[in-house]
Amino acid sequence: MTLTALDIYRRTLTSAEEVDSTWWYLGTSTVQVDGHPEMIVSQVETVMVYRARSINDTSYRVPWWEIGVFRDPVTGEIASEWQNPITGARIEAARRFEEGPSGFSIRADGQGGVAMFDAVQAFASLESCDIAITEAHGRVMITQTELKTRSFPGRDGIPDLAAGQGSRSHTVLQWLTDRAELDSGAPSVAATGMYSLELAAPAWLGLEGIAGGARFMVKGLMVKAQPGRPLNPRGWADLQVVYPQYFRDGKIQPRWE
Repeated sequence: MTLTALDIYRRTLTSAEEVDSTWWYLGTSTVQVDGHPEMIVSQVETVMVYRARSINDTSYRVPWWEIGVFRDPVTGEIASEWQNPITGARIEAARRFEEGPSGFSIRADGQGGVAMFDAVQAFASLESCDIAITEAHGRVMITQTELKTRSFPGRDGIPDLAAGQGSRSHTVLQWLTDRAELDSGAPSVAATGMYSLELAAPAWLGLEGIAGGARFMVKGLMVKAQPGRPLNPRGWADLQVVYPQYFRDGKIQPRWE
């Protein structure tokens, strides 16, 4: 079966049909300060919903929406405060976040690959995006590398970029699937992967003025799942408590408008 990059990207991230696809992003946030080991700040649980809508034969639009929570790394409960190990200060922590509806479009680049265009994100501005698709050992891998100026969630949600709290960020999303899955012709195929985000430490961590500065990172797993399938039952239950307006009969209801 001949596969195109346009088809591979769509069926792995979303679906050839215009239906919702759900991804779980399960990670850990850390901060790196000169002279100290990397410190864990929180556990991060995010559910992202994607959908692809055809524009024409060589492009489609991918709207997306996400909700998430931050957990205390000691108790596992939704975070309320973070103790800065360097200063000893107890700081009110970021607890939850919502972003979207946002979106981007994907088109064939004329060289056998795909390119992103017309990216719109409420709390970020995309500088560049590189998408590479490779195959080895019966697995197909998509690596998406993004440079953005973006805000990160704080105690009161995600600040607007106009508030001047954004910083330059480097994000890598990498997901894989079996070539056999793609060859099956299924509209949507199973995929798993990993992600990383790096940017300047958010102000609420209380590390401003520290010699050498600080870098903040989030790293974790990304897993595609059925929209109503809770890969993390505890996280799913907590998201329903925090965001009851986005669930109906135990199933997530994305906010597309």
